Amino acid sequence: MARLDAVERESGGLRDVRLRLEGAGEAVPARLWLPRGEEARPLVLIQHPGMSGKDDAIVTGPARDWARAHGWACLALDAPGHGERASADPLAALHDPERAAALADRFAAEARAVVDAVAERYAVDAARLGYYGYSLGAMLGVAVVAGDGRYRAAVLAAAGEGPLSGPATGPGSRLPALASVAVRLIAKEGDALIAREATDALFAGLPGEKDLLTLPGGHFAIGDDVTQAAEAWLAARLQGRVRASLN
Repeated sequence: MARLDAVERESGGLRDVRLRLEGAGEAVPARLWLPRGEEARPLVLIQHPGMSGKDDAIVTGPARDWARAHGWACLALDAPGHGERASADPLAALHDPERAAALADRFAAEARAVVDAVAERYAVDAARLGYYGYSLGAMLGVAVVAGDGRYRAAVLAAAGEGPLSGPATGPGSRLPALASVAVRLIAKEGDALIAREATDALFAGLPGEKDLLTLPGGHFAIGDDVTQAAEAWLAARLQGRVRASLN
């Protein structure tokens, strides 16, 4: 039976909780930022890019800002091979379509298990989930959101059709499961890693509410313009601000 271990401290008026889900295969390290208060609040899963982790600024900055500004619970996980789960070649699976698909499915199951465990213990409204991922985190997000059914909105930045996200159409496509999810894709106009054709194919295959936003810079230019565009999309679809006591 899965067990969620937690170590909590206060940081900048927020509850900063280090989590570890044990008992469901490999332990899954995670981190949760929560405003004070017992009102059930939306939860946003923020997923790091490749060669990064849940404790890097690309995750911790938006997590703290959004928890304070919107009253959201912000959750982050270390993807397999990354962060506390570091391996010598964390991106090895990307070179084999079958391994990549299996990795995406595995991470989707891990993310759902962590969200379920968090919702049991903390004041989280599991019917109001949002997702924001960049690059690796965005492509893993297709499987996470498609395999859950509770997400209302997702922002996938620097993502496209490929081994992790799967095909945009036909057998094996996960996109039909996103019909009820409002999805914003963010493309970088100078992205040398994710082909624009792959992003366009992913966008064309999305069946529900969708938006494609192109921002300046290359693949590794993860600036405030990206996080602000993600924040605006999520805020408009998670039913406004939940007031939190930060005193």
